Amino acid sequence: MFKHLVNMFHFMSWSAIIFVCQTHLPLGYLMGYAKVDYETSKGYTAPFPNYRFKAGVARWPQLVPMLPCGNKRIVEDMRSTKRFLRGFKKPVLMMFSDDGISGDGASKELFKSLFPHGEDIPIHGGGYLLQEFKGEELATHLTKFLRKHSTVS
Repeated sequence: MFKHLVNMFHFMSWSAIIFVCQTHLPLGYLMGYAKVDYETSKGYTAPFPNYRFKAGVARWPQLVPMLPCGNKRIVEDMRSTKRFLRGFKKPVLMMFSDDGISGDGASKELFKSLFPHGEDIPIHGGGYLLQEFKGEELATHLTKFLRKHSTVS
């Protein structure tokens, strides 16, 4: 429970920064909090040459329904998405870090409930930016998964 509250605090802090900065987000600076090096943080800034390109980034936290009584359109969109995903029967690969900001397990358990037939591979020590710190391991698992489920020979 405490870890879930801490994770909510992180998200609410991120939302507050976006509320204050709007599209003038200092993304490179903020990525430093995720413990990425300077060159990597520049990569996260690269797709946004100026503030006009950050509208999607600034909007994202508003699309996360924090409470069931929140934005009704977004909550219904999420419910509709869950209904669709529950009926999805194709192969699914799920990889979650055991120590990321959302490492309380809630996201993992949600996806496992949506895809009970899915393959779940825990990634140890990946942190919040799993793709940055465990990219090769992710690629290895993904390649095996694609080979196993490929219909092309």
